[in-house]
Amino acid sequence: MPELTISPTFGLPLEAVTETFLILGKRGSGKTNTAVVFVEEMVSAGLRTCVVDPLGVWWGLRSSADGQSPGLPVAIIGGEHGDVPLHADQGTQIADLVIAEPTCFVLDLALLSKTQQRKFMTDFLERLYHKNRDPLHLVIDEADLYAAQRQTAESARLLGAYEDVVRRGRARGLGSTSITQRPAGMHTDIRSQPEVLVTLRLIGKHDIVAIDEWIRLHASDDDARDLKKSLPSLPVGTAWVWSPGWLEVLQQIQVRPRRTFDSSATPKVGQRRIEPRSFARVGQADLERLAALLASPESAKAAAGKTAAAQANAELARLRARVAELEARPPERVEVQAVSPEQHATLADLASGIAATVEDLKKALDRVHPTAARLQPPTKPPVSLELRADAPTSVGSREAPAETPKLDRARRRILAVLAQYPQGRTKVQLAILTGYSHNGGGYRNALGALRSEGLLEPGRGDPVIITPAGLAAIGDNWEPLPTGQHLIDHWTGQLGKAEALALQALIDVYPQQLTAGELADRTGYQANGGGFRNALGKLRTLELIHGGRDGMRADDMFFEEAAHG
Repeated sequence: MPELTISPTFGLPLEAVTETFLILGKRGSGKTNTAVVFVEEMVSAGLRTCVVDPLGVWWGLRSSADGQSPGLPVAIIGGEHGDVPLHADQGTQIADLVIAEPTCFVLDLALLSKTQQRKFMTDFLERLYHKNRDPLHLVIDEADLYAAQRQTAESARLLGAYEDVVRRGRARGLGSTSITQRPAGMHTDIRSQPEVLVTLRLIGKHDIVAIDEWIRLHASDDDARDLKKSLPSLPVGTAWVWSPGWLEVLQQIQVRPRRTFDSSATPKVGQRRIEPRSFARVGQADLERLAALLASPESAKAAAGKTAAAQANAELARLRARVAELEARPPERVEVQAVSPEQHATLADLASGIAATVEDLKKALDRVHPTAARLQPPTKPPVSLELRADAPTSVGSREAPAETPKLDRARRRILAVLAQYPQGRTKVQLAILTGYSHNGGGYRNALGALRSEGLLEPGRGDPVIITPAGLAAIGDNWEPLPTGQHLIDHWTGQLGKAEALALQALIDVYPQQLTAGELADRTGYQANGGGFRNALGKLRTLELIHGGRDGMRADDMFFEEAAHG
């Protein structure tokens, strides 16, 4: 029985706290209400949550729907309704706070500029991914602000941190819900990764097309056609919930009304805005502790300056006291053993002998100097090396092209993976290792361009193999891929529960094979169940396992060593 009630006909298990969700919907479709219901259920169930609120509209969680009773005891950091202020350079500090405290948080970024928000989110997401270990669900509203489809050099680090949380966060206890009304403006690397798609009304052609990649990766053509056809006419609050891997569900639901105050409601002409009168309390001691931990940077710098000044003054006083002490002492007589007259005479004789020897050497050099000059070897002119433009060059075994092609992001990621696997990877494995869909047009175009440039071996079959020119083009400009257990964790972290369990079971017995029945017994599933069969099919499609129901084994890649230098 599900513990999180999203609608009268649909609920989620508590494991949702570490799963990934994507909530889509045009303005006014009930998108924010749906996300609030998710958070209400998680907080009420005692699951740690943290909401990133760039618009300052989530403070209503603290009051009831009618504003007359307390809501949920969430701590609000930043914004006009914050319990404590928030500053742009506190991303790392606040991440540590969210990780350490059992409180549920709303991080209100509305008073920060967009540049300040991106700086805060970069530091916050990086720290959260690297340090968190216990179950925590992160909700990011207006997610396209932090994962825009069009990237700049300044935003690349933020996108990488966001991608780590969405794609690999589950292994670190992190689940996430990304919310946007502009799926077309959201980066594909984030948009295509969630385990569960929740979509309300969408009417923009580009927005509907934008979710095609996720749909084509997870669903049949008939299901995709029916869903997309219905999106423009969905009533407010009606949503499609689609989870082919984890929940094995494609269902239309009516999301229940929120139980907390709707602080994001658009004021209507002629209607008086309701102001809540009662708010849930957060312990005063807790707030004082949070305020102390999140003292403003200016206050922290001032306190540090005062401490440094006090320490400097104390050290100066100590030195002055020491000088006064030394000056007050009477002079001390120090006796040093002098050279005896006999020793002085001996040293004088040695000095005279050395001086005579030096004079003799000078005279000898004057006599032989002309001959020595004639015996000097002739000076060779410097060697001039001319590199012809048409001459082949090589570095080790890597033959570089005359002009290294300028690599875009997709081609660079493909070459970086293949540089570590000179034996090659299949197109499907290569796509997932680089974070692309193997059916995506951008991925296929990148492969074609690399073959045309001579950076990949010709031919469209498997495996895809890098050429010496490709190795020279990418050079050492790549990060090592995981190997061994780290590689296994990398893959299982991107799969659904059933796929991850089945893959791990086959890895455990490699190189032996398991039948479907044996694998089902080891993973706790029914061998003939639809979800289990779908999981095995997905693993075969991704080429992570091989064989049929009579015998399956894990792919050899998990037991190969990448060429890491």
